[in-house]
Amino acid sequence: MLLNRPRDFYAIPAGALWLTRIAPADADGVERFLFVGDATAGPITQIIPDAGAALPTKCLEIDYPFRLKIVHFNDLHGHLVHFGRGGVQPIFARMAGYFDALRRQFRSHPQRGALVLSAGDDSVGNVFDALLGYDPDSFQAHAAYRLYSAAGVDACAMGNHDLDLGVRLLAKALMTDAAFPLLTANLAGCSWLSGMYFPAALFVVKGVRVAVIGLTTPAQIAPQPDSTLHFVHPVGAVENLLPALRAISDVVIVLSHLGYSLASSSASVLAAGDRELAAALPPGAVHVIIGGHTHHALNEQGLSPHNVVNGIPIVQAGKQGEFLGEVDITVGRRWAAVTNVQLLATARLPDNDAFEQQHVQPLLKQVEPLFAEPLGVVADHRDLNSDNVRNELAAHESALCNFITDALLERCRLAGEPVDFVAIDASCIASGLPLGPLTFGDWFRVTPYADTIQLCTLSGRQLEQLLQENARRADRPDEAHIERGFLHFSRNVRYRIVPGARRCDAQAVDITVDGQPLAEQLDRTFVMACPSFTQALANPWEQTARDDLQLALNAAALPKRDTHRFVRNELLAFIRAHGGVTAESGARRDGRLVVEEIGD
Repeated sequence: MLLNRPRDFYAIPAGALWLTRIAPADADGVERFLFVGDATAGPITQIIPDAGAALPTKCLEIDYPFRLKIVHFNDLHGHLVHFGRGGVQPIFARMAGYFDALRRQFRSHPQRGALVLSAGDDSVGNVFDALLGYDPDSFQAHAAYRLYSAAGVDACAMGNHDLDLGVRLLAKALMTDAAFPLLTANLAGCSWLSGMYFPAALFVVKGVRVAVIGLTTPAQIAPQPDSTLHFVHPVGAVENLLPALRAISDVVIVLSHLGYSLASSSASVLAAGDRELAAALPPGAVHVIIGGHTHHALNEQGLSPHNVVNGIPIVQAGKQGEFLGEVDITVGRRWAAVTNVQLLATARLPDNDAFEQQHVQPLLKQVEPLFAEPLGVVADHRDLNSDNVRNELAAHESALCNFITDALLERCRLAGEPVDFVAIDASCIASGLPLGPLTFGDWFRVTPYADTIQLCTLSGRQLEQLLQENARRADRPDEAHIERGFLHFSRNVRYRIVPGARRCDAQAVDITVDGQPLAEQLDRTFVMACPSFTQALANPWEQTARDDLQLALNAAALPKRDTHRFVRNELLAFIRAHGGVTAESGARRDGRLVVEEIGD
């Protein structure tokens, strides 16, 4: 934990931030400060140095120009190594080796300095998530934070998925494994994380003052039963901070997990993306926006004019450790500007065997027994293999989706939840299964996310509308397959899809629920269980198709109650009880959905 005494943010005077020094200048000439307080309520008009700190002044002894190199990555999602057919290949160890080599190269150079920044989503989506547990009591390690600390990462932005397992578990991870600040300026109302996240940090690199502001997207935030946290508009939060920070900084960086733009299709972006943020600020108000969330690999051939908005460069480095990004900022006595950007393919970086053996291998040894747990067997069915999951999941009935929906229905009812049926879409399924013995690791790769089960209330008329719109979401053989949020239902919802000549003509017919025609149950109130991110990935498509296809109902918008039960946990319990994923346990087609051929 970075602060010896956690601060109550709301005890700080309104309009003020405390400036706390957390480390004197290290061997690389970097002195570290944190801004503590609430940047969401209004403009910051006062910076109050804490005991032992002083406002850093402009250094007049620097031999300008000074070259600051920012190394950045984003959306690692726990991909610290690559598990392939040839064995385990290093990812983060190579990155750590590059950080170390760069620092050693710059250490004795008076006009060079470096910082390493992550733009968020550092966990959730890989095997190391098993070490996180599901609450503070089951927590073993935050593998990414532990390795970042060992490698000397300077700061991370909070990503939306960093909150997937809840604020209490994130607090445990920060206290246990993070030797760097977690930054977000637009988060408010989270007492569990008080003193553990910060709106901004200040690094004095050999005399050059570098302010880093963190931002988090309000999109795709998991329900937080233990917190009243909320996110304010990111533009307002930055505007609150900028005048005060620019007055005591030579370089200002926004470390953003907002996403590239509101038009991005790879993830949901709300309020503003990096492009909208840059456009809303005064020209050149910050020196660079280092982004994440939408997994863009920007500026592969150097800084593109398209990625300079309002005089502000925007960078992003892909996902899952594919790239390291570099931003060179040249600092003069009265000016600073980005003078070079590039992406480095991580696979081409040298191995770092020492880091791998000392830091990565112990974590692998911790996780291996968990992932080797035998769960049973996997049936020989074409719907279960990864190739068909990727290509056909939304085109017809799926044995895998039948298995998942029926298993969740049984688990919900065993827990006493009044669930009538279950619906899922592709947002909770990442891959298929190999034929043969089934392990915990195999199933984890199918459901790597931290989705919870939510209960939605809807009328029979709304269900009819949902199914009619679902017919227009199904993949068609004559169109490219994109994520449209096509829903699969548990066994007690049965119907046919007549696709029509065009997508807008598709209809759901012969609909029954519990063996009775839905037309006779239009006034009935149903309870539908679904994963917490159901149809969230369809938002980009819906924005373009809503009017043409008369889409008015998205499962994500229905009234709901979160059960706080994790989808993966419930499915694992079902699999253990039934000996695997087999026809006998529900992995089969039973005719609940029939999609007619076009032209029939």
